[in-house]
Amino acid sequence: MTRPVIGYVTAPKGDILLSVLVDAVIRLSGGKPVRVKREPDTVARRFDGLILMGGLDIHPSRYDASIEVESLFDPDRDALETSWLQHAKDHDLPVMGVCRGLQMLNVFYGGDLHQTLDPDMTRDWPNGPIGYAFFRKPITLTGESLLADSVAPHESVWVNSLHRRAVRKLAPGFHAIACGERGGVQAIQSDTAPLRLGVQFHPELLVYRRDMRRLFRTFIKQCQ
Repeated sequence: MTRPVIGYVTAPKGDILLSVLVDAVIRLSGGKPVRVKREPDTVARRFDGLILMGGLDIHPSRYDASIEVESLFDPDRDALETSWLQHAKDHDLPVMGVCRGLQMLNVFYGGDLHQTLDPDMTRDWPNGPIGYAFFRKPITLTGESLLADSVAPHESVWVNSLHRRAVRKLAPGFHAIACGERGGVQAIQSDTAPLRLGVQFHPELLVYRRDMRRLFRTFIKQCQ
């Protein structure tokens, strides 16, 4: 059987180690990975699915808001991902968004974001790279979803979610499929096909776990 071609977006410049990891995860999950650095009209290759990875914050102008909290933004990547989400919409391609990717998926389809989280929610979050690597928090699954199928029969799962921004208003046509212990949307999925799935954590860094490998495999099967 021909492997589905999966385009994935990281930062247009840098993110070499992340790209190597995502490339390997897609291959091990049954897909053929292609890192996307240019907009769709400059890419001749056909894709069967799209994955948007983590990264810097989305500029608030993308969801008609002013800057409330100073942050690092990447307008070029915002534009690149928006063009690919439009391409995926036009061609009925399945999409998976990871961390920032979930937020871009929500913004593209008409939702918006909290630019900062309640301090009570983040009070025990680490700041350094070592703490980031080992931090886990529980999320609770809410109803049927591809994520729930991947981690079944469990109704909660420990994940590595540390992004300081989050979904505020959910995009029309989407529902929350997981929430945090202290509140907040941790995963979303489209109400209808084709699959649009977003997770606020980083499954690519948890692929030593069977449930996270199953999540990638199940998504890529949707792309065939």
